[in-house]
Amino acid sequence: MSENRGRRIGPVGVLAIVAAVGVGGWFLYDWNQTRMERADSRAQINEACQGLVDPDRVMRLAGHADKVDAGERGEHLCVLRRASTFEGQEDMQEFFSLTVVSSHGADPGESGFDHAGGRNVAVTAKCATPVEGTGVTSVRVTAASELERVDALDPRELAALAREAALRSAARQRCETVVPEVPQALGR
Repeated sequence: MSENRGRRIGPVGVLAIVAAVGVGGWFLYDWNQTRMERADSRAQINEACQGLVDPDRVMRLAGHADKVDAGERGEHLCVLRRASTFEGQEDMQEFFSLTVVSSHGADPGESGFDHAGGRNVAVTAKCATPVEGTGVTSVRVTAASELERVDALDPRELAALAREAALRSAARQRCETVVPEVPQALGR
């Protein structure tokens, strides 16, 4: 008789394999679900904010939330909410808003930043010349945090989002402008 007999997997081995496949399947399902929620969130951000901000940058601002959707706009261009869990209950909490205002005929001064505390940053993009046909002379964008805790928020990130939106909005309106880079000294 041959000494190389096939080994059998006992009941414990079968259970271990089934458990490993089950756990692996759950992790794969969870990973795919998270990936789909993030893709849906990016689409919601693009639609709500009319493509003026980079969805990935906004998702980073949302912290660890994988799910973002649009809230009630009010006077804002867009208001975004992120999923948060408290005592096992998921709730959508406002965390970011964007406001865009185009001026006609008024002299806004120079292009630049206005940091009003830890919650918002406004960027003015002054047009080189008034836009023919519309008379737009500047675009002012305010990016604001709607969170109660602002100590974890980087105002430079808000400023970068406001700058990006101001440049994109100005370009759509045919407003030729130059906006300085986000200042290093923009404090918390």
